[in-house]
Amino acid sequence: MRLDDARHEIEIQLEPARFARRDATVVFVWTVLIAGVSVGGRIINESFATNVLAPPLFGRFDIRFGPATLIAAAVGVIVVLWGPRGAATIPWRVLLVVTTAGAAVWAVSLALLDGIDALSAPLTGPHEYLASVGRVGAPGVFLESFVDRLETFSLHVQGHPPGMVLTFWGLARVGLGGAGWATVLVIASGASASAALLLVVKSTAGEFTARNLAPFLVLSPAAIWIATSADAFFMGVGAWGMALLALGAQRRSDYLALAGGVVLGLLLFLSYGAVALGPVALAVAWVHGSLRPLLFALAGVLVVTLLFVAGGFWWFDGLSGSVARYEAGVSSQRPLAWFALANLGALALVLGPATTIGLTRLRQAPAAALTWAALAGVLAANLSSLSKGEVERIWMIFVPWILVVCATFDLRRARGMLALQGLVALAIQSGVRTPW
Repeated sequence: MRLDDARHEIEIQLEPARFARRDATVVFVWTVLIAGVSVGGRIINESFATNVLAPPLFGRFDIRFGPATLIAAAVGVIVVLWGPRGAATIPWRVLLVVTTAGAAVWAVSLALLDGIDALSAPLTGPHEYLASVGRVGAPGVFLESFVDRLETFSLHVQGHPPGMVLTFWGLARVGLGGAGWATVLVIASGASASAALLLVVKSTAGEFTARNLAPFLVLSPAAIWIATSADAFFMGVGAWGMALLALGAQRRSDYLALAGGVVLGLLLFLSYGAVALGPVALAVAWVHGSLRPLLFALAGVLVVTLLFVAGGFWWFDGLSGSVARYEAGVSSQRPLAWFALANLGALALVLGPATTIGLTRLRQAPAAALTWAALAGVLAANLSSLSKGEVERIWMIFVPWILVVCATFDLRRARGMLALQGLVALAIQSGVRTPW
């Protein structure tokens, strides 16, 4: 038995009553944090035009129920009742597929509370990437002039590297253009992050830990932003880059590590904030006790960077231009001191109370290095002054690595924790109307 598995077995034998008292205290503190941030956000809105109307979430309060609510609830009940036992028994490769499918179904079932159009609507607005796809023309010309023409593009394009627009442009070039196929790509990528994470956790902490984690990767409040925000696509790309890096380290395959670096390099040209995932890559290499895979991954990142440079786009120029556009926009009306706290409230909602409970046991958690690394990335992002609100989607790239702490729940407690996660997700989706 692996050391992490043995530690987990000891944890299972601790007194259930003590766990219950501590967990209730954590949920109470979690609730107070959310309530405090919500009330504080309304007060802040009286002095600043933050445009965060359902603090700490970007959106507005709008309670709604319908037949789709029952569908989402039914999906949640199935995962709660069957998920932990099924994850422990079904074949490993089947588990990867089932977890991905389950994550997609849960995300879609939540989005359907607002109707079928709610799946693609978040990608069709005037501020989104698809609004600028027609501006690409020749990719080389687009890249060369991207920074100079930055303020003429849609709002989300202004805040990101050109990779997402080029991705949607590429889909259109092969006959898969439009919001429908873009939605499929985003949801599939976001849901598949669960399988990628299981591969990483198995390679770093063992299959037992990965199987414990699987149901929590399905039933998470974060699913609200998987269907549908482009940040879910970023999350999926990042997770698969890390998975290839982890497999390269585990199997001592330079090719896999290099491939992981290429994927992570592509991520840097989808989101500037992806650089904050660097600590997770370091943690993966550290757990496997070798820097060699990390060096090959860095080589892969360099290859992608040089390709974009050859195309006429320099990452640092793009970042500088995006920061200037951000500071000239809504950022000027969002006080950093307040949002440094509000951001944590939004992240707490995305992660759910079960994850918060798991964080109280982080020192004993299997694969804790991954979570510590992700938390370091969150801290850096929060202090950068470039994350003032909307982090429920912007910080999606960190979410899977923090969810790892949910692997600490044994079978007796997993169902209760999953039910908490599902109830919070349903409450958010039923009570807050978000643009995503």
